[in-house]
Amino acid sequence: MTRAAFFVRLCALAVLGAAGFGPAARAQGDGGTFAVISDIHFNPFDPPNLAATLVRSAPAEWPATLATIKDQAMSRIGEDTNHALLASTLATFARVAANVDFAIVPGDFLTHQFNAKTAAALGGSTTSPAVAEMTVKTTLFVADALAKTLAGKPAFIALGNEDSSCGDYRIEPGGAYLAATREAVRRLVGAERLEPDFAETWAAGGYYAARHPSIHNGLIIVLNDVMWSHLYQNSCGSNGLVAADAMMRWLRDRLVRQRAAGGKVWMVHHIPWGIDAYSTLGAPAQSCAAKVVPFLKEPFASELQTLLTEYGDVVQASFSGHTHFDDYRLLIDRSGAVIGLNKLSPAVSPAYGQNPGFQIFTYDRRTGVPTDFSTWYLSNPGDAAPAADWRREYTFTEAYRQPRYSPDSVGTLWQAITTDGAVRDTYRRLYKVGRGELGADGLAAYLCAIGHLDVPSFTACYCGGRR
Repeated sequence: MTRAAFFVRLCALAVLGAAGFGPAARAQGDGGTFAVISDIHFNPFDPPNLAATLVRSAPAEWPATLATIKDQAMSRIGEDTNHALLASTLATFARVAANVDFAIVPGDFLTHQFNAKTAAALGGSTTSPAVAEMTVKTTLFVADALAKTLAGKPAFIALGNEDSSCGDYRIEPGGAYLAATREAVRRLVGAERLEPDFAETWAAGGYYAARHPSIHNGLIIVLNDVMWSHLYQNSCGSNGLVAADAMMRWLRDRLVRQRAAGGKVWMVHHIPWGIDAYSTLGAPAQSCAAKVVPFLKEPFASELQTLLTEYGDVVQASFSGHTHFDDYRLLIDRSGAVIGLNKLSPAVSPAYGQNPGFQIFTYDRRTGVPTDFSTWYLSNPGDAAPAADWRREYTFTEAYRQPRYSPDSVGTLWQAITTDGAVRDTYRRLYKVGRGELGADGLAAYLCAIGHLDVPSFTACYCGGRR
């Protein structure tokens, strides 16, 4: 079976309830739409019997091999994305996102513990050349699948913490993985949109800038903020800190240039702004203050927040993934005004207990302002792919009764969650993408994390007078 035939097969999959698919948040007038799909975490070793064939073949040959899998159930809750779930997701995504202008992909192409799973499947070491080769092949396979699904529309790709030949949070600046994936990113974004320094910045750390495909004087800045994480180690190379510093300086330079040109910036990155509520709740420290876990380490966390505040008039939108859930982060200045918004999009992988999902946004092509979004999700993970039940879960403006999706409206929502039980229940339900609700016992940490990005502010919100 050819690659083209394989992806025709994907898009022809019968999806129950698919009739009438299309974004409920509809563009009007000069409006356009774009899609965000994140944290795919594809596991090519499910089933494991194909591993030897895949490792010996080029990514272009993988579709034919994977098409031989028969009657595979889609990944269950607690598992990463297998072939059946990937096929179902892309078939649905092709329908729902058929009219989008472009897509944003905030990282994590590879399954969790990719190196260990590869070594187990192949019977070798996690540091063997075959393992490193499979990280590249799997990344290229997923990238090609997205490109086919989008039918030539641009996709702005960020790297996640799993996207590395060296291991989790171990991207090697200047390394072989970045060199091997560069041309795939160039094709997905479109060479004509990329800034002239793309080859240099991608090789340096997997970051770049590109002209917005539909907004005049708009720039999309794609960061690899994994290098700023407190979990990051450059175990396979050296000078990781130098590369991380260079990316921060590069970001500042880009923001300076865009302000001088009177342009706007959209940011795409994997890790959200601010505090990791999940890790904070699970931290073993004795005192409340000592439990607080930021996503990024210093000095990068403070430098980024300072930059975002300083250039709040330039940074128009921000998109990330990483947590696997449907959430928000607000940038609030010293006067209490909301000046920025980062949207955390849900994951395709159901590894952490949510349903697989993706989002479709509307935006104003004249101003570049995002205006609304809808979330689509798979209600029956674990079932056979032909019976996949993909649904529109909600549209932001309808669910929260807001005039538009914007920093101010999410700020209003955040305040309402603390006082209005109905709004709070809606947030808790939508957070988990149609599967249960966010627990009440940890809710305070998640709500503080929305609007308190630095450690002192979050600690004051969450810990209060507690030790």
